[in-house]
Amino acid sequence: MDNENIEFSIIIPTFNPDYKIVETLKSIKESIFFFEKKKRINFEILIINDGGKKIDLQIIKIIKNIKIINLKKNRGVGYAREVGARISKFKKLFYFDSDIIIKNNTLNVLYEEFNKLKNVGSLGALQSYENLNNEYTSKFVCAKTCYGFENKPQTIEFSAIHSECCIIDKLFLRNIGGWKFYSKSGGEEFELGHRILNYKKKNYLTKKTNYYTYYENILRRCNKIIYRTSNYLPIFLKRKKFESEGAFATNTQVASAFLTLSQITLIFFSFFLQINNIFFLILFILNLFTEFNFLKFIKKLYNINYIPFSIIGVFLINFSIILGFFYGLLNLTRKN
Repeated sequence: MDNENIEFSIIIPTFNPDYKIVETLKSIKESIFFFEKKKRINFEILIINDGGKKIDLQIIKIIKNIKIINLKKNRGVGYAREVGARISKFKKLFYFDSDIIIKNNTLNVLYEEFNKLKNVGSLGALQSYENLNNEYTSKFVCAKTCYGFENKPQTIEFSAIHSECCIIDKLFLRNIGGWKFYSKSGGEEFELGHRILNYKKKNYLTKKTNYYTYYENILRRCNKIIYRTSNYLPIFLKRKKFESEGAFATNTQVASAFLTLSQITLIFFSFFLQINNIFFLILFILNLFTEFNFLKFIKKLYNINYIPFSIIGVFLINFSIILGFFYGLLNLTRKN
């Protein structure tokens, strides 16, 4: 086993990357160096430029075996990942986003754990609580993204493929139809994750390694959620089941968004009818009760002073989900 020659392709989809991709590649270089101390490895790195500006060729000097593939038209991250899979040389595929920084043990851990796990379809690393973006509102986005995994075991079964930092077998990916792609903010990870489950395989997450990223501000996240919800709606209608805790569309998240929608509806009717304020208060309290564990997580991650803004953030996220839901319904109506 120690003498085996390990081969893998690293696929990095990107669109108009800034300096962050340089840091991503440097971290991959460190992770490859760490891996090479343990095993003989052969690898390639495919940067899939999804119709964006030409990438500075100087980044090729950061690490060996880099190849840049320039796509003519922007068709979404799922399409870029699929192109990478189709042109890759090796059987094991690592997917990394172009704005993450992986730990030096990430490649080694994901590869070793993937080969140990039974019935594995995909294996991803967890995101770190450390936020590389110093913007105030991005702290909320960081907490919302990381919430749900704190009390989980070392290896977690998940509903979606953790596409920003994961490993998957190329042949299996081909057999189940590869990556689909959606406009704007995607949703491919849920659709592919569900197909993996339908093929009686499992999506796993491991706590044995993690990665850092630049969490976006809340306005950008809300804009992304609108399109992601609209893309997710037909996926949900096909699966008829919500996501695992820690994912985008959980039972709790849907309940919270429904309570927010009820408050908005009540406000609308209050312009025409006389409605007792106690109903607004009850719905507001129920909404906070639904988000109680998340707010406790916020307090632990930051401090109690960040909770007032976090409550505002909860309602902004829910409002974006509501907009995305109706936008998705409109799209479904047009298709029919």
